[in-house]
Amino acid sequence: MKLEGRIEIAAPAPAVWAFLLDPERLSACVPGVRDVRAVDDRTFTGRISASVGPMSSDFDFLTSITREHFPDDLGVTMSGTDAMTKSTMTAAVAIALDAPAPERTVMTYRADLAVKGRLAILGEMILRASAGAMIGEVAKRMRAALETPG
Repeated sequence: MKLEGRIEIAAPAPAVWAFLLDPERLSACVPGVRDVRAVDDRTFTGRISASVGPMSSDFDFLTSITREHFPDDLGVTMSGTDAMTKSTMTAAVAIALDAPAPERTVMTYRADLAVKGRLAILGEMILRASAGAMIGEVAKRMRAALETPG
């Protein structure tokens, strides 16, 4: 399943980039994420709880930064296994920033997500709706963390 979109943030691109590379600050914006720990400066583990349609899941995950070229190429891979269903999830995410103004950043993202196991039975429409709701909440929380009142 492919997901892509844009998030506009009223903050300078270097501040947004630094935020994306800070696992503690970024994970605080993702609903259900907890227990984030650094393996090294490019790899992190944690847990995420989420509801997907009628099912709840609790994934242990591993996230790695694979590319880091400010401002137009941040690559991240993620993989995880749900504790209950043993469903697996993998994702490759590409992020780029554009700064149309000094205090305005447009973050574009493209994610290729694969889910296998019982959660995959729910179908792409339900998975896409759940992912869309989560991305919307992440965007809202990122804006709150980065934008200065004006």
